[in-house]
Amino acid sequence: MSARGRFIVIEGPDGVGRTSVLRRLREGLAAEDRRVVSVRLRGSAGMREPLRDLQRQADIAERALFLLYAADLADLWQREIEPALEAGTVVLCDRFTMTPVLRAATRGIDPVWARAVLDCLPEPDLTLVLEADARLRLRRMLERRRFLTPRESGFGATFRRDPQAMLIRYQRQLDALFRERVNGRSVRSLDASRESELVAADALALVREALRGLDGGETS
Repeated sequence: MSARGRFIVIEGPDGVGRTSVLRRLREGLAAEDRRVVSVRLRGSAGMREPLRDLQRQADIAERALFLLYAADLADLWQREIEPALEAGTVVLCDRFTMTPVLRAATRGIDPVWARAVLDCLPEPDLTLVLEADARLRLRRMLERRRFLTPRESGFGATFRRDPQAMLIRYQRQLDALFRERVNGRSVRSLDASRESELVAADALALVREALRGLDGGETS
């Protein structure tokens, strides 16, 4: 019987380069003959499209949106993540419970209640929090598209005259909450203001540590 796989989560706010780091992580692990799959928040088959549509709206209650994200994660865990782990696969996840809980906290939802809702989901084996200055992240976001949505500002319907300033304020609030979750053990931080290749290399080194002993061997 193969050993249980490892559950590795990449967390961090928009614009830190999670997608690039995850892609390079997957390529690096596959090159080492690891069985690896990638999943993501807002990735379950039943919830993907509804959440994509609702995320663009400013008129849905924050608590209701959070519960939909919770349903997405519960479905993703049961249908994809847990079976892959049981089969000995390394699962890379683009955001898990940390992001929805911290977003909820910045939008006025009791984080104790939010964490309790997601308490049925286990902690990852390793969480890597990518960090970069909010203004740098804003530039990266605007390079990909020409405008921001009200919900990206973090303030829903109160999308007033200066959405960029509101986004920076909101993102800095998130930054502080992410930093509070870093413990230097199961939750590690990485400087994502650097080139993505450098960030991915550091991430891969930390993931290799978390994979020691998997399949009965040591990673070098």
